[in-house]
Amino acid sequence: MPAPLNAFKAALQAGQPQVGCWIGMADTYAAEIAATSQFDWLLVDGEHAPNDLRSILEQVRVIEGSGSQPVARLPIGETWMIKQYLDAGVQNILVPMVESGDQARDLVRAVRYPPYGVRGVGSALARASRFAAIPDYLKTADKQICLLVQVENRAGLEALDDILASDVDGVFLGPSDLAADMGHIGDASHTEVVEAVLDAITRVVAAGKFAGILTLDPAMQRKCLDLGATFLATNIDVTLFAQAVRRAADEALALLPDQSVSGVAKTEAASKYLQQLCKHWSHKAQVAFDDTHGSVEFPGGSRLTLVAGETSLSLTAQTGPRGDLTRWQEVIEAHLVRFAFREDFSIDWVD
Repeated sequence: MPAPLNAFKAALQAGQPQVGCWIGMADTYAAEIAATSQFDWLLVDGEHAPNDLRSILEQVRVIEGSGSQPVARLPIGETWMIKQYLDAGVQNILVPMVESGDQARDLVRAVRYPPYGVRGVGSALARASRFAAIPDYLKTADKQICLLVQVENRAGLEALDDILASDVDGVFLGPSDLAADMGHIGDASHTEVVEAVLDAITRVVAAGKFAGILTLDPAMQRKCLDLGATFLATNIDVTLFAQAVRRAADEALALLPDQSVSGVAKTEAASKYLQQLCKHWSHKAQVAFDDTHGSVEFPGGSRLTLVAGETSLSLTAQTGPRGDLTRWQEVIEAHLVRFAFREDFSIDWVD
């Protein structure tokens, strides 16, 4: 009886593109929900998510019971850690920050038993062998392990050909870290970054290895698939949850009325102050104004309309239902008082 067939690796070997999702909630229940989707693979993240081997194993278990295939990203490519993940039954592992061919070859040895590698023999204790219920596990395990390495900085790109010359199964490109290393932190869509990633994918495919990437950009996803990428993550559970719950909150708050208060300030320089205030906030907010009318809208929902007459400035201040209207009034008045320092200026607010 051989080691269990690695369906994820078999699909990649058959040239069938596999679409996946990043799982970073570090929670078995959330992973089980994700496993009810139709993603081909789900990656449980041990590098940036608050996971350890036990929590990753629990998530891998629930994913194994679904139609998706589990992949686990280690926090670092240490031999002892790889051994533990493999013994826990994780057949697909992703190792971050691989920067040289020597490092890649060390990782290959770490996932193989002697004489081809250095993986420790402890299968009798291991979930991977069904606790010694698979008699041929030691002789058949190596072929079912899928080792994916992450190239995500300039050093890794420079060493890519040497990495590809090793026996790693695939190379995963990391645009976010690469963008930071190239001087474009937070901008993975920068032309220089995109060109480097697409060139690397082309080289990986040409070398006969599996090429993969995580990108939320549909246009980039299409380009990578067209170049031959075979394992593509298109979303992140944390991002999906955060967007959905924020949208739900916005929709719920939209059911409630905005807060509003009006005020009048006596002044013969109303038009001047209106224009000064609008110009002052024009670099922070959406602003429109002329000699007699002005409007200001900040991203957080604080809004202001102004009407200048010959002897008075009329104002209407608004916030969303949970905004701090009193603080917004104070901010408006403080700015206008500063502009009108030559006169005794005050706003008579009326609810």
